[in-house]
Amino acid sequence: MPTEDTPTSSSGLDVTKLLSELEVPFSPDQVRWRVTNTTNDKRRGQIVPYADCRAYTDRLNALFTPQGWTRDYKVETMTNITRVKKGESIVSGKVLVTCTVTILGIGSHSGTGEEWADDDNGMTSADAQAFKRACSCFGLGRYFYDLQAVWVDLDQNRQPVRTPALFAWALPDNWRKGMRPSSRNGNGTTAAPSNGTNGRSQANGSNSPRVSGNGHTQAGDSKGSASGGNGDDLDARILSMEKTVGTVLYRNILREYGRVNQPKLIRDPAVKRTVLQMLESAARGIERLDAVTKRLDAKTVEALLAKLQAPPLGEIPDMKTLQHVVFGLEELAGSDQHHAA
Repeated sequence: MPTEDTPTSSSGLDVTKLLSELEVPFSPDQVRWRVTNTTNDKRRGQIVPYADCRAYTDRLNALFTPQGWTRDYKVETMTNITRVKKGESIVSGKVLVTCTVTILGIGSHSGTGEEWADDDNGMTSADAQAFKRACSCFGLGRYFYDLQAVWVDLDQNRQPVRTPALFAWALPDNWRKGMRPSSRNGNGTTAAPSNGTNGRSQANGSNSPRVSGNGHTQAGDSKGSASGGNGDDLDARILSMEKTVGTVLYRNILREYGRVNQPKLIRDPAVKRTVLQMLESAARGIERLDAVTKRLDAKTVEALLAKLQAPPLGEIPDMKTLQHVVFGLEELAGSDQHHAA
């Protein structure tokens, strides 16, 4: 029986327990691996784990019933965008999708997806991105952000010869026992599994540090993602993001999503979590931006910025501009990357 201090949904269900179950990793047989980048000879590739949209839908149906949640889509298009495809410049467009997932008695979260309009299944892919990102705001599938891409051998079809073993903490039973990602590499991100069958992290007890999807280390019993934390903790985490994303983008996100200039002025914890989630998304975009600009010469970058009528890289003001610049540069660099974040 929930106590007076236990939050419950309109149906009387224990919200805390339901949200905890949403965070549990998917069964290994639901996890697939996508090749996001390859070497020049196509013999090795970088792969990332993901789950099909049906796995997300099944989890939501199991916890809340099909009548207990909804999803709504908003689709926009951008035309006359030049991209490089198979070595040739073509004029294409972008499909921009926003998905809002609402769990009755709990709340709503939105996510965005973006794909080239001329790609096969571009709309389906953008829909899936948006839906999964909205779900991750509730904690569902968020653990994938703790798993780095790894390099493996590819077969003649450019598919992994062998897939890595999942970390022990990324298995449902172990997660419920309290295991969480514990190893971190030199740049502050969660270490990836090895290519061998022993690529598993060691068990992490409930009193050990936990690493959240945004790279913050939390105490063992605290919430490790933007979905948890008290007001002061959220304020500190929001403030810490200014250095990561830059002052201009930081302040604009704070104003757009929080309607304030300082996080302490936001009274609703749910709004603070939304602001933090957008800042975390911006940080992932900045990481991709840094990676792709290292592969291009300065004149190429300047030409794309001029074409998009975008400001210098250090002065990008909003998420939409950041997305357009990152996708444009990745296309110019011949990147095949499509991340879950």
